[in-house]
Amino acid sequence: MLPGVGVFGTSLTARVIIPLLKDEGFAVKALWGRTQEEAEELAKEMSVPFYTSRIDEVLLHQDVDLVCINLPPPLTRQIAVKTLDPRVTVTDDTALGQAKEKACKIAGKNPADRGTSGHLKGCEKSCKNRVNK
Repeated sequence: MLPGVGVFGTSLTARVIIPLLKDEGFAVKALWGRTQEEAEELAKEMSVPFYTSRIDEVLLHQDVDLVCINLPPPLTRQIAVKTLDPRVTVTDDTALGQAKEKACKIAGKNPADRGTSGHLKGCEKSCKNRVNK
């Protein structure tokens, strides 16, 4: 069974990604918007059962195992830091680059603690399909 997905963002990108995920068999379980109204509008339009304007509510949702972030880099960093949990897999529509360095520092991880793939040790398994630039 494919993981449940939480989507961050209500932009045109989110409006394209949600149907694509569903077409591939993923269940989009939660949606985050900057405002409750934005989240509600897109959730109803896309038949997403849970929506919120609180980041943690998506990340802690019991049916969300993967998150898709469709936001500007400052918000992406804020969410990425919170997802440094081995249970959560993250996709992002931008290259994290320096955001990954900042996330490591904020999370108390030294970049020297990285494994051979360039990702934080312990997350290579969940990151195996991602390219590190």
